[in-house]
Order: sequence, then C-alpha cells, then structure tokens
Amino acid sequence: MKVILSCSLFFVLSCAVVAASDPTKPDMAVVMAVSSAGADSDMAAKAAKFKLGLIKNVQGQHMALINGQSVKQGDDIEGYRVLSINRQQVVLQQANERLTLSLFKAMKTQ
Repeated sequence: MKVILSCSLFFVLSCAVVAASDPTKPDMAVVMAVSSAGADSDMAAKAAKFKLGLIKNVQGQHMALINGQSVKQGDDIEGYRVLSINRQQVVLQQANERLTLSLFKAMKTQ
C-alpha cells in the first residue's frame, strides 16, 4: 500500500513540476521564409537552421537570441544581415532572400 501511495505521489509531483515551468516562455519560435518570388522548399530549409530563442529590449535597443548568439540590428549571423528586430519578430536578409523569425505566429513581409 505504501509503495502504491508513494508512486502516486511521485507521479502527481512530477506533473506539477512540468506545469510549473516558465509560463511566459513561448512554446516555440516560428520561422517563415519570404522572398520576392515567394517561399519555396529551399528557403524553408534555410530558415530551419535559425532558432529564435528570445527578443529583449536593452537600453532602448531590441536584441535577439538566435541559435544561442545575441544579435542586434545590423549584425551578421550565418551569412544573413539582421535587418530589423521588434518585440515579436526578427527579419534577416541575404541578397534578395528575406527570412522572418517570429516568436508567436508566422508573419509575411514584403
């Protein structure tokens, strides 16, 4: 009886720990590839190599954590230039390719 009670208690506490994770952390970042010719599978594969972790405002300037690297507007990351960062998304550009990394939902850019 004690073993069953102990196992049940362990299971309930394990579920509580998972539920107590950071509620402000987004489930995952969404990456959407956008180009002047439209997104294709090649662009989607390129966009998949970027993981947007967070966006923060440091002394009035937005910064982002992409693939574990802190970047700001104008920086380069893996051959792409950071065009802009706002509260919800980061726009990267390489030649005529433009990638939008978004924290909450996919957004198209022109």
